[in-house]
Amino acid sequence: MFYVYHGEDEFSRSEEVAQRKQQVMAAGMGDLNITELDGRRLTFEELVNACQAVPFLAERRLVIVHDLLQRFDGARAARGRRAATDGARAVSTADAAFAEQLVAYLPHMPPSTRLVFVDAKALNASNPVLKAAQRSKDGFIKLFTVPEGRALDNWVRERAQQHGAPITPQATELLTAAVGANLRQLDRELAKLAAYANYARDISAEDVRTLVQATRESDIFGLVDSLGARRREEALRHLEELLADPDAHELYILTMIARQVRLILAAKELAEEQGQGVDAVQRELRLSRRFIAEKVISQARMFRMEELEALLRRVAELDQAIKTGQIEGPLGLEMLIVESCRQGARRQGRPPAPRRATRRQPSRKAARTR
Repeated sequence: MFYVYHGEDEFSRSEEVAQRKQQVMAAGMGDLNITELDGRRLTFEELVNACQAVPFLAERRLVIVHDLLQRFDGARAARGRRAATDGARAVSTADAAFAEQLVAYLPHMPPSTRLVFVDAKALNASNPVLKAAQRSKDGFIKLFTVPEGRALDNWVRERAQQHGAPITPQATELLTAAVGANLRQLDRELAKLAAYANYARDISAEDVRTLVQATRESDIFGLVDSLGARRREEALRHLEELLADPDAHELYILTMIARQVRLILAAKELAEEQGQGVDAVQRELRLSRRFIAEKVISQARMFRMEELEALLRRVAELDQAIKTGQIEGPLGLEMLIVESCRQGARRQGRPPAPRRATRRQPSRKAARTR
C-alpha cells in the first residue's frame, strides 16, 4: 500500500505521519522498521532498495519519503525536453523518468511495505503518482489544507475539547486573532490554556488575554500600522520587540513587512479602485477573519498607491543590501522605518518628526538580551 499526504497544513500532516509510525513501533521493534528519506535528493534505485527490504521480526515496514512528488508536478510533459503543465514548474528529463519508473513499480511493491509520500505543498492534479493513487485500490490520498474562517474556529473548538477544556466563542476569536492559522502554535496555546483552566471550566477570553502573547505576524501588522500613521517612535518600538525574538531573523522581518505591504496594495485596488466590500476583500486575499480584512482596508487608506510601491522598492533594496553585507540587518530596518515615516510626513504636508540621535546599532546578540 502507498499513501500520498500533501498540502500546506504541516501540523496535521505531521500528526498523521506520527500515527503511522506508532502503528509500526507498536510491533515491539521500535523504529528499526521505519526508514525516512529526503525526496529532494532521492534516486529511484535508493527508493526501491528501501521498499524491498524485509521487515525485521515484524509483519510491516514503513518507508516515509519527504518532498519527492512535487518534483514530478508537470512530469507528463514529453521526456527529452523541459516543460511545465497546469502552471507547474519545469520538470527535468531525469525526474520525468523517475516518475515513470515509480508509477510502474508501485503495483509490484512488497505487501509488507507501507510507503508514505509526504509533500509540503498541494500537488497538481496532473501529478503522475497522485493519479496512480487515484486509480489503484492500494493507493490512498489525503490533502491537508490550513483551515480558514469558520473551519479554523471549529478546529480550535475541537482541539480545546481534546485538551480537556471547552473554549468560548469570544476566546476563540481572540486566540485566532493573536496566533492566526498556525495550528502548531494554536495547539500549544490551547494546551496551556486548558491547564490554566484546571480542566474544570471553559477557557475564557480573559484567559487568552492573560496567557497568550501576540505572534510575530501581529507585531508586523502593528509595525506597518504605525508606518501608515507616521508614528515613527511607535514603529521603532515594534521593531525592537521583533528583534528581541531570537527566532525572528532580520530577513524574515523584512519578508513579513513586504507581505503586509502587498496585502495592503491588493486591498487598496479591490476596495478603492474596484469598489469591493469587506467580504470580497477577505475572500480574495484569503484572510482568516473579517476584522482582519477591515484592518487591512483601513491601512490601505493611510497610504497612497505610490507610497506603497516605493516602500516595496525600498524593502527589495534593503534585502539585497543585507544579503551582500552592505549593511547590518537591524540598522537597515531602523533606517527603513525612519525614512518611510519622513517621506510620508512630507507628502501629507506635515513637518517630519525630529530625528533621533544616531547611535550604533547593537549586535544581534545584544539586541536579544535587552
